[in-house]
Amino acid sequence: MKRPRFNLLAMLTIASLVLSSFAASSAADSAQNKTISKKELKVLLTTAKEPAEHRKIAEYYRQQAQRLSASSKQHAQMAEIYAKDPVYKSRESKTGDTAMGANHCRKWAKLEAEEAKEAESLAALHENMAKAAEQKQ
Repeated sequence: MKRPRFNLLAMLTIASLVLSSFAASSAADSAQNKTISKKELKVLLTTAKEPAEHRKIAEYYRQQAQRLSASSKQHAQMAEIYAKDPVYKSRESKTGDTAMGANHCRKWAKLEAEEAKEAESLAALHENMAKAAEQKQ
């Protein structure tokens, strides 16, 4: 049985993308700790009345949007790598297995880009709520 040869450059590129995603994730987690946790978000979503509280929520969603956008870009880059690698292209076309490879990464890139847009919309909503609360004071 023939073992498929993996393109060394593609594997190194994927490894570097994975490592950079961990670094980006750690940086996002550190930045997120400066604002609020998911648990604090849940409380604020039900109790927020003050402008500062809505701004904290908006900042949380902005950070989520940044994290999701970065992940979406990484998945798009990985999709390009998989699409160019003949080993992966051959496996997908022969077996129809799209769990790994370009199609999988394209799907996640699209989903995360959509989630990032939703997070940006929620951030804008809470910024507007903060402005409205300031006008009431």
